[in-house]
Amino acid sequence: MNILPAKGSENSIRALFWETLSIGNPLPFSLSCARRYEELGLGWYLSHGIDDAAVVERDGTVIGYGLFCADAQSFRKHQNRQMLLLAIEVLFAFFTFRTNVESRRFYWFRICDSLTIFRSRNTLPNDVHAHAHLNVNRANHDAFAARMLRGHSDAMCRRHGLNAYFGEMNAVGGKRVLSLRRVGGDVVNESRNFTFSWLAGAQVRRLTLVRTVDNQREMAA
Repeated sequence: MNILPAKGSENSIRALFWETLSIGNPLPFSLSCARRYEELGLGWYLSHGIDDAAVVERDGTVIGYGLFCADAQSFRKHQNRQMLLLAIEVLFAFFTFRTNVESRRFYWFRICDSLTIFRSRNTLPNDVHAHAHLNVNRANHDAFAARMLRGHSDAMCRRHGLNAYFGEMNAVGGKRVLSLRRVGGDVVNESRNFTFSWLAGAQVRRLTLVRTVDNQREMAA
């Protein structure tokens, strides 16, 4: 298993994004406006942030990726534009009868989640603006791959002269909260993930985790 720069593996990252979108599984339906949604989810990381991204490979296949953002202003500008474009495209598809029932529900729940995420940002410390997004294929979801990607995020945090970053993870039940605290972070917010709760048919909680990085030495995993 190796961790490598993400540049050149963009298509593999996009494929893994879709393979794991629904709690480690593909969506069980065809999503309307999928390309625009993909751009919202990955576009900034695979362009502006590609030099800070990494992938984990096993036997030549990408099984996980770690995306890092140290430029919150650039990221927010990109996201605002993409959200507007996505909203226009989804509305056009709706009024021209080019969307299915599942897609309409998906985007409705994503709106609910966006409002929740906006409120959760207020729980972050004032000096924490960088964030990481980590994803590992369900079939290879072992602690070693996750530790490699977490170590990469720590290194990117140090590279940019920062001492902390945040991320969001989804959990079913309370055990995940305890395990996240053991890896060296603080859960600063917990809220319902409306989209994944609907897809999973069970309540899924979104956890906002802040990880502090020692810039002088590697943190113990």
